Amino acid sequence: MSIQGVGIIGAGVVGQGVLELLESQQARLSEVSAPYEVLGVAVRDASKARPGLRAKIVPVEALLADPRLSVLVEVAGGIEAPFGWVSQALKAGKAVVTANKAMLAERAEPLHALLAASGGRMYCEAAVAGGIPILSALDRGLVANRIVRVQGILNGTCNYLLTLMEREGLGFEAALSRAQALGFAEADPTLDVSGGDAAHKLAVLATLVLGVPVPFARVAVEGIERITAFDLEWAAAHGFRIKLLAHGRFDPGEVELRVHPTLVPRSRLISEVMEEFNAVELEGDLTGPQLYQGRGAGRYPTASAVVADIVQALRGEPMLRARPKSTKPPRFVPLGEVVSRHYVHLEVIDQPGVVARVATALAKTGISIASMFQPDVAHGSQVPLVFTTHPAKDAAMKEVLQAFGTALAKESFLVKAPVHIRIEGA
Repeated sequence: MSIQGVGIIGAGVVGQGVLELLESQQARLSEVSAPYEVLGVAVRDASKARPGLRAKIVPVEALLADPRLSVLVEVAGGIEAPFGWVSQALKAGKAVVTANKAMLAERAEPLHALLAASGGRMYCEAAVAGGIPILSALDRGLVANRIVRVQGILNGTCNYLLTLMEREGLGFEAALSRAQALGFAEADPTLDVSGGDAAHKLAVLATLVLGVPVPFARVAVEGIERITAFDLEWAAAHGFRIKLLAHGRFDPGEVELRVHPTLVPRSRLISEVMEEFNAVELEGDLTGPQLYQGRGAGRYPTASAVVADIVQALRGEPMLRARPKSTKPPRFVPLGEVVSRHYVHLEVIDQPGVVARVATALAKTGISIASMFQPDVAHGSQVPLVFTTHPAKDAAMKEVLQAFGTALAKESFLVKAPVHIRIEGA
C-alpha cells in the first residue's frame, strides 16, 4: 500500500497536538487506516520562534502544491485565508480535515457548491464540541431519525466563566480576568462571550440536520457580557442555573436557531455541566433526547477529533452526509416570534411608584407578570428588582426593553440597563 501524505496548516495549540499524535501514534494509526507521512506544517508567520517545529515548517504554497499530499489538515483559524487553502485542496481532489467552525458557518454555501462540483472530501468533526463525536452521532447513529431538536452548551469559555461566577460570586469582568490568567479564555474573548462561537457551531449542526447550507446570519445571537453575580444567585435560589445555550428546533418546514443565556431548571441534566465542559442534547423522533458530554476544547480533546477525521480520510471513507433536503426550503423563524418565559433584572432606586411603572410597561405589550422579587433595603437605596413573566413573544419583550432603555436616559429611578434572560420551558 502506498504511503499517503498528510499536510498541516496551523501550529497553534491544536495543530501541535495533532502533529504530536500523528507522530507518537504513527504505527498504531497506520494499522487502522493506511501508511502515512507528515509532509510538513505550514504557518502564517514563518519567522515566529517555534521550538521543536522549525525543521517541519514549510510554506503554505509548497505544501498545497506537493504531489504527495493526500490529506490537508486546516487548524489555523480565520475565514478568508483558510477558505482559499481548503478550496484549492478540494479542487485538486484532496481530502480536507478542518476544525474551523467559523469558516464552515460563514462560507457554508460556497463550500457546499465546491464539494458538489469537485471530487474532494471534507471532514469536520472537531469543529463542534471538541472531543465529543456529535457530528458522527447525527450522521450515523441517528440516521433513522428525524431530528426534532438540538440544544447544547457549545462554548467552554462561557461555561467556565458562568461556573466561576456562580461558585465564587464574582462579577463578569473579575471572572474573565481569572479565566484569562488560567488559560480558559483568550486575550480577546469577544467571539466566545458574545455567543458568536457557539452560533458558528449551531450553524454547522443545523447544516447537517437540514441537508442544506445554513448561513451564520440565520442564527440569532446574544452573549453573556451583561450577566451579573446577582443573576446567578437569584437563579440558584429559585432552582435554576444560567447557561449560554444553543437552541435548534426543526419542525417540518420551519426552523428556529438561537444562542443566548438561558435559565435552565436544575432538574435538567444539562444544567449540571460545569467548567469548560460542553454538552449537546439531540432529540430524534424515534429515540427521544440523548445527552452527549465531554471536553469541548483544548489541545488533546480537539486533536483527538481531528486525528479521527484524518483516519477516516486515509481510509477513503465517505465524508459526513447531510440528511436529504426537503423539496421546499425551510422557513427560519425570527427571534421575535419565539415564545418563552422571561427574566428581567432591573437596578432601581427604591422609591414609590417604581414597581407600578415597570408593571405598566409590561402590561402595554400584553406581557403578564408571573413573579416579582425585591430585597428589603433602606428607602432611596439602589436595589435589584426582578420580574419573571408568563410565556410571551420575544418581540413584545424587546419592545419593553427598548422602553426601559428610553427611560434610562430620562428617569431617575432606573440605574442601568436591564439584564434579560429567557427561561427554559415555556
